[in-house]
Amino acid sequence: MTTVTTWSSVARQRVRIVQDQLLDTARWAHEAGADPDVAEMLVRPYRELLDELYERDVPLAKLADESDLLLHVHGPAAAGPTPRVSVLTRLLGQTSDEVTRLAKQLGGFTTVRVPPALDMAFVGIAGGSLYLGFSAADAGEEADLTRTAIDTIATTSALVAEDHPLDEIAANFEDPAARDIAVSAIRHLSPSGQLGITEVAILGRRIPKPVSLTTTTRRHARRLMAQPPTRAPGRASFVGTVREVDLDAARFEIRNVEGHPEDIRCAHELDEQEVKQLVDRRVRAAGTPEYGPRGTVRLLWVDEVERLA
Repeated sequence: MTTVTTWSSVARQRVRIVQDQLLDTARWAHEAGADPDVAEMLVRPYRELLDELYERDVPLAKLADESDLLLHVHGPAAAGPTPRVSVLTRLLGQTSDEVTRLAKQLGGFTTVRVPPALDMAFVGIAGGSLYLGFSAADAGEEADLTRTAIDTIATTSALVAEDHPLDEIAANFEDPAARDIAVSAIRHLSPSGQLGITEVAILGRRIPKPVSLTTTTRRHARRLMAQPPTRAPGRASFVGTVREVDLDAARFEIRNVEGHPEDIRCAHELDEQEVKQLVDRRVRAAGTPEYGPRGTVRLLWVDEVERLA
């Protein structure tokens, strides 16, 4: 029978080793007739190490074992036993939003309301150096979409952190819209340098290799979102209704597209006020298209928008 190694089993083994060392030291001191004060001095380091293991390592190991996605947050705002509530709420909301947005794209959901099974569970928090754990629901197709979204973010974060060009990243995706959302997620999860967070490490049971996200990663993701792959061919024009506007990422979606079976994600260079005036309006958007596996346009790099109604 194969025994699966978990973080908790490793932590428990460390506890047992320290306990044995403490008992051996106490036994040796007793047999040697050591003064009680001397005996206490000898065992004190082991007691302190046990306290540290029980207070930090054991809870963290349990968190790591139960988290599909685990964030290790570094920086002044994340240090100490009590990080600021504003930092926690921003990290929790941002992480949930990015994973859910990608899961909705992978599943073809177009509703603004998040299906309950797509919404991640908050596993817990470990302090000292801040850790935040998230998991998908236990079972179901929608929960599988969330796990796939986490897998996709893991793959994309590694490529972005290693400074791969967009063409290489695009080769890992059949759906250019999913790629664009994944890169946008990495941009949002990477620290801006303005909140007292210097690094966010991505770990967890669905993350094959830890990835470090920094302000450099954020800048690279922004560059990747600024231009289409070199192989994007031709030009196309579509009429649809503007929805799902992301001002920060310079993206919107057009829905109920004439002569097209799917929604289209649009990248643009419009200013914020102009985009806000397009929400829920029919427009004609033209630009460079990227196609999905079914031969439909999934991402349009817009250079012209005409308001129709």
